Amino acid sequence: MKKPRILFLCAVPPFGGSGASIRTLHIARALEQIGDLQIALTSNREWTDDQIERTKSEFRLVHMFRLLPRPLGGLVDRFRHATSATHLNTHALGVSDADTRILNQLLDVSNLTWIHTFKVANSLERFFWPSSVIDVDDYPSHFAASALPHAPLLVPKLKRLRDYFAWRRRESVWRNRFSALAVCKDSDIGHFGGGSRVNVVPNGFDVPEPARPRLPVSEAHCLGMIGDFAYLPNLDGVTWFVRTCWPAVRAAEPSATLRLVGKDSIDLARRLSSEGIVGLGYVADTGPEIASWSAMIVPTRLGGGTHLKVAEGLARKVPIVTTPHGARGYNLDHCRHAMIASDSVHFSKACINLLRDSDLRDNLTANGRELFEANYSPGAIKRAVEKSVEAGLAYRDSSNIELGR
Repeated sequence: MKKPRILFLCAVPPFGGSGASIRTLHIARALEQIGDLQIALTSNREWTDDQIERTKSEFRLVHMFRLLPRPLGGLVDRFRHATSATHLNTHALGVSDADTRILNQLLDVSNLTWIHTFKVANSLERFFWPSSVIDVDDYPSHFAASALPHAPLLVPKLKRLRDYFAWRRRESVWRNRFSALAVCKDSDIGHFGGGSRVNVVPNGFDVPEPARPRLPVSEAHCLGMIGDFAYLPNLDGVTWFVRTCWPAVRAAEPSATLRLVGKDSIDLARRLSSEGIVGLGYVADTGPEIASWSAMIVPTRLGGGTHLKVAEGLARKVPIVTTPHGARGYNLDHCRHAMIASDSVHFSKACINLLRDSDLRDNLTANGRELFEANYSPGAIKRAVEKSVEAGLAYRDSSNIELGR
């Protein structure tokens, strides 16, 4: 049977190092095994020369769509932006006429289009996408709803409430715009109507080689967190942890340290101004660093997607302490795969226990790695991507999509 021709419209480079880049890489590799794959970047940001060359060395990069500013117009345009489910200028971005023609040419020779993410779909200024899969790794209404309780003042709360209802309207027609939807966790299926057209493609991680700890065992009495600390869910989560949990951890284990890895972590460690906190900035190879940790913390309280750091922790066999929010999308059992705590008292106790108890650490990491291999490894992701591709190909004619208003 002839392989389908697949066009992958991606928002970030496969080799960017971020969670979105890792998801892009895994999906691209799965799609390349399933069909004849072409990749087109759609972004208003610049790729580095190294990212471009690495992408070309592994995949067929056919075009780079340059997103251009599309500022909102007058009152009518702004009203439509706030109230209309079909208004496409959600990110104040668009493309040139020349790029629109190239997109149409690429679509004409493709059997399926995989679109990551809704920002890409809208910024390309096209409403209906026949024979398509929209990759919903995070959906905005959920983000706005989860952030609403944590807004400190009335005006930010009202803005988030406005955003929630605006995105709910837009998301209500995604089933009508795309042939199939790939979501990142089971709880998202119902939000988009369920059925065979909505399937889970989880965030995952490559199977890593065993890493030698960066720190000697005598110094490795530490907790760690990895992420982009300019991103609100990570910033909010680590701030909550330092204010409400870290004092108890340090009182019980005075030599314990908290090591932060990722964008803005160095400046953040300075701003937090608490004893024992170290910001390391970007770390190219996180394996040796994470191998030094007694536990990885995932203290997030808001956001709509799933945390790739959880998949990485499971893959790298580091114990995880997470909030229920941080555990969303992963089939984690408390005390078996990870320690899950919903308040500062229990979160602190879990961290202290893992700093002290090597048997508990070993049990969690063994069970966590088994869960990873079954559900979040590249092989598991490929099986999930295949299911979404099949759903997208089953609706190759736009007349099969449930058109709505």
